[in-house]
Amino acid sequence: MSKPYFSGFLFVYKPPGITSSDLVLKTKRLLNQKSVGHTGTLDRFAEGLLILPCGDYTAFSQVFLGKDKSYFAEVTVGLKTDSGDPDGVVEVDERETILPRFESEFPMQRLEEELTNLTFLTSQKAPKISALKVGGKRQSDLVREGSVVEEKERPISIYRVADIEKTNFGFSFRIHVSSGTYIRKIILDLSEKWGIPLSLRRLVRESIGAYEIKEAKTLEQISSVDLRYWKEIFPLPTRVVDEAEKKAVIHGGYIWDKLPKPVENGFFIVDADEDTILAWCDYEGKPDHIPYRYRKVFFDPSAKIMFSK
Repeated sequence: MSKPYFSGFLFVYKPPGITSSDLVLKTKRLLNQKSVGHTGTLDRFAEGLLILPCGDYTAFSQVFLGKDKSYFAEVTVGLKTDSGDPDGVVEVDERETILPRFESEFPMQRLEEELTNLTFLTSQKAPKISALKVGGKRQSDLVREGSVVEEKERPISIYRVADIEKTNFGFSFRIHVSSGTYIRKIILDLSEKWGIPLSLRRLVRESIGAYEIKEAKTLEQISSVDLRYWKEIFPLPTRVVDEAEKKAVIHGGYIWDKLPKPVENGFFIVDADEDTILAWCDYEGKPDHIPYRYRKVFFDPSAKIMFSK
């Protein structure tokens, strides 16, 4: 009996105005999926690429969370919100007077120098207005209630800033960063450094690791046929098993011979069809008395019943 759902990776274009969780729920209903995960949220105002692992593939979500990201950002000069984006509480709105000053103080040469110097940053404090949890509550809620919240600093890398342009409302640029980097915090920090109100107007995630936005479809376009296979998106070395070995694996036993060489993220044990993943395995963190550890064992419950006979 086949599983009552499909597994795979969906490349979806998140529109502005909904949360990443909203998109996940809509996808579950649309495709009648048992489970849908995500590989890194986007703020409500932001848009762009989300990779949604579906079915059994939600086990791989963590792998994508650590991949670097690239964004296209548009910045409004003269407007500042507490969150650094359009959804925040407006603190300063002096666009008509500040924009001429910005044009005078920041010719293209200085703007390009200031933005390309961002690549020297090695750490960042998370924005106070964020979804990070403090004592079980959203940090943004605590801050807006007047509570004092410690800004936690963490390491980041900014690999490249490019395509810097002046616009009618301020400026825009593209940026390639390590996972966990807040683009709106970069803008808030620049605002403080320059003494000029700044806020993100638009943010588009254009890539996650090697995967680009051009591969994404909107919710109105996607269907189950758009689910992408593990060999295409998450290829790893494999160990093909016969029927006896398959029975051992799904009951928690181990295969001891012909194992793949160690690589990042481990390897797969696959059925004789060379397509069906039975288990995701790793050599890291294993006890000495076993050949590898199971990160995840996948099996059809009906198959387990069959093998127990």
